[in-house]
Amino acid sequence: MKMNIFLCLLLITSGCTVFQPVETTLIQPKLLKQVELPPIRELIYNNYFEFYCEMLINANGDVERAKLLTGTDDEVWDSLAALSLLEWKYTPAIYDGHPIKLVIYRKIKVVFEDPKIYSLAEIQLQNYNQADSVYNALLDGIDFALLAHNCSISDSKILNGNLGNVNINHFSEDIRIALANLDEGEFTEPLVYGDHFVIYKRLSLNN
Repeated sequence: MKMNIFLCLLLITSGCTVFQPVETTLIQPKLLKQVELPPIRELIYNNYFEFYCEMLINANGDVERAKLLTGTDDEVWDSLAALSLLEWKYTPAIYDGHPIKLVIYRKIKVVFEDPKIYSLAEIQLQNYNQADSVYNALLDGIDFALLAHNCSISDSKILNGNLGNVNINHFSEDIRIALANLDEGEFTEPLVYGDHFVIYKRLSLNN
C-alpha cells in the first residue's frame, strides 16, 4: 500500500514522565540516474557550482515535482534545470517496509567534465531470479536484442533494449563503474536498479 509520510517534532515538558519513542525505519531515496542539465557558461563558475533543490519522489522513484531553492540568477536556466530534475530516477523512500512518497531536499554539485559517451542497450528484469536466468542465457550465446525484446520490463524493449548514445557519468557510481569496464560487445552481470535488476550491453558507438 502506498503511503504518504509526514514527520513532525513535538516538544513536551513534564516533571517526571518518560516518553518511549516508537521506533520506525525510513530509508531515503537513492539516485539511480540523472538527466543532462541545461548548458551554462561554466567560466562564470570555474570548475563547478552548487544549488539546493526540493523534489517530491513518488513510490515508484519518479520525481513528481521539483524546484530550485537557490538558483543562478538566470531564470531561464533555473526553469530548465527544474524540468531536467523531473526526469531523474531514484529508488523510492521506504518507511516500515513500504515504498512511500517523500519530499527530499538536496544540494546538487554541478561539475564541468568531459562526457563519457557509450552506446548502450539494456534488459531490465523484475527480480534477481529472472535476471540470473537471462544472464545465463546471454552466456550461452542467446542474442541480447532478442532477450531484451522478449524479457525486458523497460519501455526500451520496443527498440530491442537500445538506449542510443548515453553519458555514463549520469548513472549511479556502482553502475557507472561497471559500464566503464565494458568493451564493445560485452555485457554486465545483473546490476541492482532500484527494486529491479538490469543488464547493460555496450554497442558500437552511433555517429
